[in-house]
Amino acid sequence: MNTTAQGLPILFDDFLGLGGTDLRQAQLIVLTGVSGSGKSTALKFLCDQHPAFSDEPHQWIWAPGKNPDPAPFRDKRLVVVDEVCHPRQLPFIARLLKQNQAVAVASHLRPAWFLPLRLAWRIHHFRTDRDPAKISRYLCRLGVPHTAGAVAEFCRLYGSSYLDLDCILERYPGKSLDQALHLTLKLDRLTHLRAEKWPPVMPVIQAGPAEEEPGELPQNLATAGEQE
Repeated sequence: MNTTAQGLPILFDDFLGLGGTDLRQAQLIVLTGVSGSGKSTALKFLCDQHPAFSDEPHQWIWAPGKNPDPAPFRDKRLVVVDEVCHPRQLPFIARLLKQNQAVAVASHLRPAWFLPLRLAWRIHHFRTDRDPAKISRYLCRLGVPHTAGAVAEFCRLYGSSYLDLDCILERYPGKSLDQALHLTLKLDRLTHLRAEKWPPVMPVIQAGPAEEEPGELPQNLATAGEQE
């Protein structure tokens, strides 16, 4: 795995239902969404805990916007690419698919860019930034008061991004989401580094009940926000 650092432990919320999805015949798994919405953590779950891939040979490639030489990456049950930022990376993904059983990618590209690959490979596509319920569950774990309206407004503005949410809560500690969001819109402006400039960080999933049913709140608290 080519990574330079490990993130803090994350209590994984399987809001995509990956644990209950049959991926034994999947060839290409695409996770798209805004930065900080949980793509990389979902990829780590696939590698370590999904029954189709756990305990099988896999390779993690940190390639934000880059095209490494695909030749060394072959004969794996799963190859993970974190992440695909440009259409010019799609030929690299196609070569990986030819050399390995399955490829899973975190991507900022629109889903339509992957449609040509559907002609040759079976694709499972998941969006990570369209679930307000996961934001509500995360706020409940942190003990942060919030209303449904504030969660909906946050998701409308930023997508269901743990990263942006953590930035707002850290800027205004002790406030409800409603108050913190109001102050953010009045006083601040959130900006993101381009994905190519992000330092490589390997997600670490906290030991414990990692596959709670969406809609149910875990009993233990998250130790950190999700990282992309």
